[in-house]
Amino acid sequence: MVWVKKAWNFIRDLLGFRINSHYIKNYINDANIKSSIYMSFIVVVLEIWMIFRQLFEYVIPGWKENVGVKMSAFEFLFKYYSYYTLFIVTGIAVFLFAVFYFRNKHYKKSEFIINLVTGSICISWFFIVFLEKLKGQTAIYVSSTYILYALMPILGVSIIANAIYKKLRNQNHSTFAMAVIISFAAICLTFGVKFGYIDFISTSRPKMIICFLTMILFVACLLIWKPYISIIILTSIFVLFAVMLKNVENTEASKRVFLDGDLINYITFLISLTMVTISIYQQRITEAKKDEKLIHDAIFDPLVEANNLQYAVDRINSKFESGMNYYYGRICLFINIANFKMINNQRGFAEGNKFLKDLVHFIKLSFPDDLIARQSDDHFVVFTSQNGFMDRINTLNEHVKDLADGLFVLLKVGGYKPHGKEEPYIAVDKARYACSRIKNKSDVIFNEYDEQMDEKLEKSHYIVNHLDEAIEKGWVKAYYQPVVWSNDKELCGAEALARWIDPVYGFLSPADFIPLLEETRLIHKLDKAIIEYVCREMRRAIDENRTVVPVSINFSRLDFELMDVIEVLETSVSKYNIDKNYIHVEITESALSDNTLLLSNTVSKLRENGYSIWLDDFGSGYSSLNILKDFKFDVIKIDMKFLSNFESNEKTKDILDCIITLAERLGMNTLTEGVETEDESNYLREIGCGRLQGYLFGKPLRLSEFEDRIYNKELIVSKNIL
Repeated sequence: MVWVKKAWNFIRDLLGFRINSHYIKNYINDANIKSSIYMSFIVVVLEIWMIFRQLFEYVIPGWKENVGVKMSAFEFLFKYYSYYTLFIVTGIAVFLFAVFYFRNKHYKKSEFIINLVTGSICISWFFIVFLEKLKGQTAIYVSSTYILYALMPILGVSIIANAIYKKLRNQNHSTFAMAVIISFAAICLTFGVKFGYIDFISTSRPKMIICFLTMILFVACLLIWKPYISIIILTSIFVLFAVMLKNVENTEASKRVFLDGDLINYITFLISLTMVTISIYQQRITEAKKDEKLIHDAIFDPLVEANNLQYAVDRINSKFESGMNYYYGRICLFINIANFKMINNQRGFAEGNKFLKDLVHFIKLSFPDDLIARQSDDHFVVFTSQNGFMDRINTLNEHVKDLADGLFVLLKVGGYKPHGKEEPYIAVDKARYACSRIKNKSDVIFNEYDEQMDEKLEKSHYIVNHLDEAIEKGWVKAYYQPVVWSNDKELCGAEALARWIDPVYGFLSPADFIPLLEETRLIHKLDKAIIEYVCREMRRAIDENRTVVPVSINFSRLDFELMDVIEVLETSVSKYNIDKNYIHVEITESALSDNTLLLSNTVSKLRENGYSIWLDDFGSGYSSLNILKDFKFDVIKIDMKFLSNFESNEKTKDILDCIITLAERLGMNTLTEGVETEDESNYLREIGCGRLQGYLFGKPLRLSEFEDRIYNKELIVSKNIL
């Protein structure tokens, strides 16, 4: 029945019969170790206080009364300080053990030696007492404390065993740690029962069982046990203590307990304490589950039901910390699905997510028992054996083809064989870089990182790490490429192109840093710097009465995601008081095809604010006509790829003619980039293309060089530039 099942689940959870996860077990164990720090510290402080109390109340008066009586050191010690020294020794040993327990990454040799010494003292203390007992010197004083001293070797051995294990493996052993806690708790409980009983039967100190209650509270409330274990411990101890009191020879004392109604209070205290222990346990379990969920969410990707890269890194680092050479015989694979966005575009995001989830399933099938993680998007990382890994890659490739179901998506895998204790992130980065080198090679699915790639990867890291410095120090500049009217070849504008002149690498090609900054999602910093540069230099030219022409500025598709394009543009234009007619906004076709809904309002707002909107790289993607349908542009820039094989391929001319005619009918002007020959220029003029750009009219130039060409009449500025 349902209610029976619910009732059983409730009781099981309440009493702690449910098996806890490995994380919760460790959480409870660590909480007990932390509690033992406070517990042992309090014990040591109390025992030191008791030593001074004993000294002034009993030792000094006793010494005066027994002047001339010979007494060995151990007789003196165990007559006056037997229990105090026992608890000081165990308290200090447990305190130091607990403090050093949480120093996995910084476990020093001195701490290891301290644990060995304190553990050894606990062991030797028992044997010293045992030898004294055999000599008959301390029998009177230790006969009733055998069980207390017998627990000390267990405590000492557990401390030493954990210290050795931690030294060898750089981590604690939960069993040894639990043995320390249990033995210390047992010593406290035994002491509490013993002295509670002694105080009770004493005629001079009747009914003083505070020591018993204190130790019970220590063990039950500071240390966390499963409720059913707490119930067993508390009930057993309370029953044992009650039986001891009931059978005490001092009948008056016995009557005081059982005839004055204290038995009811005694049982009430037991029940109340049991409820408290259950409440504390449930509170700690709730905290542990919350922490476990937070950690799980931090390392688990629910979208594809796989762990993320942080999980893999933590696993590998933990292996290193335990002394294992995890990399031996393994290779790190970086898996990428080239052109994955086509799945989202053609089938929708729901199908794209399903594709990734199915892909994870097949990765797990292809690489069983290997460490698998999702880095981001359609990027996955696998640490697998070097033996036969290509067969597993080929198997996965077949699965990807089946999942693609006719769409042009390709499996790309980069590999790197890490060594030593190399940082996992570095290994992944090198495998990723190897993968990126075959991104556009449709016939290659695997590429392994080699030494020749080191220099290029080092340059990539340099670019990413020094981008902010390059912008701040002016290493990043705008170069200007002329744009001319097709009918008279007069200058009507320029395109601002980012260039990086580095003090270390010299002139960096845009191919070196622009794709990299897009991949690392830093491109918006570069584009923002170019906007600022163009506006600042234009203001300076105006103030110095130099010739100024309109400049078009490129915006990456990520710019609209990573910054507020309108705010950035308006801020620079307003700051330098630039006429908006002199700033043209170029938006790539890929940006619009990826973010149609997101960019629609932005493009409209830019138009309303007075900017001329240009569509860049028209014809390079798959959604060109849809974009013309959904957006209004002032100028369409025809991709330079249309001019490849211009002389030999007649289709090129027909396509260009159709595009320009279509643009005219839609009320849009045209510009063709990549013009390098007079034949291309003449044909484009004949079919009505309004603007031209390419090496035929000039390469990208520094502003000073660009202005020199104007000054020297190499570029004639059109009177119709706006």
